[in-house]
Amino acid sequence: MSNSWNEFCDGAGRFFDKLSSEAVRLTDAAGMQIRLENIRSRLEKEYATLGKLTYAKLNGGSDNAEQIEASLSRIAELRKNEKEIERDIEEAKAEQEAQKDAEKAANDAK
Repeated sequence: MSNSWNEFCDGAGRFFDKLSSEAVRLTDAAGMQIRLENIRSRLEKEYATLGKLTYAKLNGGSDNAEQIEASLSRIAELRKNEKEIERDIEEAKAEQEAQKDAEKAANDAK
């Protein structure tokens, strides 16, 4: 009886360890996705700002070259951040796939 109980406890412990690590992974993935969507939203707003500034310059002859340059700089920075987060998401997916493959191999070996 003691041996069965110990096996049950060990199995339950592994289950809850796996469950908690999966919860952390999902939370991290959701956080990255939210950050990515936030950056994309900011990019859309910045593109709209750039469009308005460019329209004003072309149609009204506004002297807003500095504002246009600032907008272009913000867009470049946001695009850089977007690419970094996309890369992080892809790395996390690849890591998850590798972990699943390792777990499958370990289960197949049993």
